Amino acid sequence: FPTRPAERMPGCLLGELGVESDWVAFCSRWTRDVQSASLLGLGFFAFFYSWNQMACAIFRAQGFRNKKVVLELGSCSSSLVHCIVVSALTYYELCSQGWGLLGSSAKFDLAAPNTPTGTVTMMFCICYMLADLVYLHRFSPGDIQYIVHHWATVIYMALCIWIGRGHLSTMLCIFLGEVTGPINNGMVITNLVVSETRVWDQVAGKLNYCFACGLWTGFLVIRVLYAPWGVCWILGSFYL
Repeated sequence: FPTRPAERMPGCLLGELGVESDWVAFCSRWTRDVQSASLLGLGFFAFFYSWNQMACAIFRAQGFRNKKVVLELGSCSSSLVHCIVVSALTYYELCSQGWGLLGSSAKFDLAAPNTPTGTVTMMFCICYMLADLVYLHRFSPGDIQYIVHHWATVIYMALCIWIGRGHLSTMLCIFLGEVTGPINNGMVITNLVVSETRVWDQVAGKLNYCFACGLWTGFLVIRVLYAPWGVCWILGSFYL
């Protein structure tokens, strides 16, 4: 797992929080050989699978009896954790390698070797996808678009790890795809809670409305206005 220096852009979240050196040391330690990376991957997978099961148990204890609703709540809960963490990690990785929201450094190179921090971030995302695929194949095999999306993402990131390059293209797509995830999961969770309790004028119903408005705004800004330039132009200009 090679490393490389790069020009830092302002706004590196982990650096501002004072945990950057700990994160870099952790990633360097667990990507030093295949055995360490495999153990870390197993740990990530176990975390997401256990979180899903724990969330399902909590919702059952709160009186939710519809099995499908409980399973969807558990899946959305693990997705919420994943998208919050991976948004922060991918944003840090992009900024630390010279990317910026409104303009990137000349040293931002999509073909650069993977960094230990980028590799661990991809492993974190892969293990979430695999854990969610266990749920999808077992309890929701009809969600073909999610199954295809997850497998395509897993294969692409696994290939990037295998060849040792390409992590920045995945960081860019993951960040812009997951940054609206907390709002999306919040809307789905509150919608499921409201549909199960049949109470729209309580806190969950009001939050659901706020999440729906926030998701509409977030998708408009990120997916419609920014992504065509932020992803398509950057990736297209490099590869084409």
